[in-house]
Amino acid sequence: MAKEFETTAAHCVSPGTVTERDGVVFSKVFRDTKDCGVILYHLPDLREVKVPFPGEYRCGSLYSMKIRGLDPSEWGYRYYRDDEIFEDPYAREVLSVKLKDGPANICKLFPYPEEELPFNHNGEKSAWSDRVIYVCHAKGFTASKTSRVQHRGTFAGIMEKIPYLKKIGVTAIELLPCYELFPQTHDLSIEELVLSGHDSVQDAKEQAGGKDNYWNFGTGRYFAPKRSYSCGEPQKEFLELVQKLHENGIYVYLQMFFSEQAAARTQLQACRFYVTHYQVDGFHLKGDIRRLDEIASDPLLADTDLFYYDFPYEDLQKEDRRNIAAGKPSIRHLCEYRDTFEKLARKFVKSDDNVLRPFVKEFVTVPAEHGAVHYVTNYEGFTLNDLVSYNYKHNEENGENNQDGANDNDSWNCGVEGPSFKREIRFLRNRQMRNFMALNLLAQGTPVITAGDERCNSQGGNNNVYCQDNETGWMNWRETVDGKELLNFTEKMTQFRKEHAVFRMRVPFKFSDYRSTGFPDVSFHGREAWKPDFAGYSHTVGVLYNEEYAPENPTKTLVYVAINMHWHNQQLAVPSVPAGYRWRVVMDTFEEPAFLAEPELLKDQRHVFVKGRSVRILIAKKEFEPEKAAKGTAGKKASAGKKAADAQGF
Repeated sequence: MAKEFETTAAHCVSPGTVTERDGVVFSKVFRDTKDCGVILYHLPDLREVKVPFPGEYRCGSLYSMKIRGLDPSEWGYRYYRDDEIFEDPYAREVLSVKLKDGPANICKLFPYPEEELPFNHNGEKSAWSDRVIYVCHAKGFTASKTSRVQHRGTFAGIMEKIPYLKKIGVTAIELLPCYELFPQTHDLSIEELVLSGHDSVQDAKEQAGGKDNYWNFGTGRYFAPKRSYSCGEPQKEFLELVQKLHENGIYVYLQMFFSEQAAARTQLQACRFYVTHYQVDGFHLKGDIRRLDEIASDPLLADTDLFYYDFPYEDLQKEDRRNIAAGKPSIRHLCEYRDTFEKLARKFVKSDDNVLRPFVKEFVTVPAEHGAVHYVTNYEGFTLNDLVSYNYKHNEENGENNQDGANDNDSWNCGVEGPSFKREIRFLRNRQMRNFMALNLLAQGTPVITAGDERCNSQGGNNNVYCQDNETGWMNWRETVDGKELLNFTEKMTQFRKEHAVFRMRVPFKFSDYRSTGFPDVSFHGREAWKPDFAGYSHTVGVLYNEEYAPENPTKTLVYVAINMHWHNQQLAVPSVPAGYRWRVVMDTFEEPAFLAEPELLKDQRHVFVKGRSVRILIAKKEFEPEKAAKGTAGKKASAGKKAADAQGF
């Protein structure tokens, strides 16, 4: 070993590397060997230094040592055992270089001493219902030339779009897997292709089966941010991205896909690592999650948001109360990620029968004691534009004879398959996209918006772009008339949701006026007030919200959402309001623009006319001081309305 380094035993309980001010701790499991250690590579000239693990540095099969005087910015490493040389599965970064024996991947260290990292206490987080999540691909979000950012397809590119995210009301971003996968030729950059002996990208793809792993799902180096998603230094750039997003009030969630090869210990360590080293706020756990309960109950992750499917929430809720009483971690950081709302909303908006009742139930259901997201599209499946433009998937470009991807998409092309320049088709599609966006953002729980949906992004009918690392899979930032209109509508909808806390309830509705305010917390209406029609043929309902029950800034305001997904115009009854109040229209998805510049007085204060396949929002608040006699009359009407609402029995 070179005299420039000094080694001492390190007391570690798990494998990995730790960067400290005066050196680096290496810890690795070796079994049935007498000669093992670390090969250090001086990055400026690739000089090699071999550092063996002395026998006294072993505890069981775990070898640990601290190498002092090692500058993490100048040195890379690999492990060796006897005649075998291999990478560290816990590597923080992987760099492709050309050694004397040929091209190789060497591991880089975390660039900052862990003692100098900011302490991630997570702070007081906003309620689940206050968040708007934006799911996107770290590269595909800005990879297109139309994004007009300086650093396309990188973490830095996302930073350039932070003002845009804030403008559309995003409070959290969910990134598809952005860690390094184990070596595959189609994951290499142009420079790495040259080092590995490939003449072109096409040559590499052919050797790798001809497809890109665009979504980046697979067995990976879970601790290493993907180099091809950075401008050059992935660790520093990813850390800066998280910090910049936090400075702008945006949470950061990472999708983590664990294959069968990922041990339960690795899964837990990976989550801990991104929380302690990068200060991320949560994870969408996917794949083969071995011990989900251990991750969810880990004390270090008690303030870290966790999204996943099929977890026994009812059992956990009972146990949660006991845990809190005993000082153990709560389950309030857990969030259910299901597609129930997606399926119901799609069927409802395209006017299927027997959907209104289950949709409305899902629409107003408030998650109790934990989070629950809802969406109408996600990265997997049709984009919002394609959802209203295609009846069938068109995945021919994927090379699987259109056999891949979901067959049942509950989509409707509005009369023409694919792009159309017919005015009536375009108008209907735009209206349907506004309907989807409005219902998604008005539903209780945590809405998820898929990147590009807010500006009419299309994938040409491909509902499974897992291998489309190109303009098909990337977000299109090109400005169009329809895209501008939908973008403006999305901005107004997120702002409306923010201003009216009754759409962000913390506790479930009771469907009654349990505070004796004059109106129930929420109620439903049909052709007659207080009498909704939930029959199988019905596609129309009015939902009345009482903002005196809002979780914050309660006001004496009523909000009425008139929803008509029937193809014909419909009329709904509007409840009588106290004297001095007037119903006014603030939004109508049938119109472009949908939000009115000024609220418009409803001509008939007892009924609202809703055009086919559209949503209208009415607001009633006190506008003038009524005469005393009128007050008494209004009070009687409100009391009668309360009794009728209590009898709905939804």
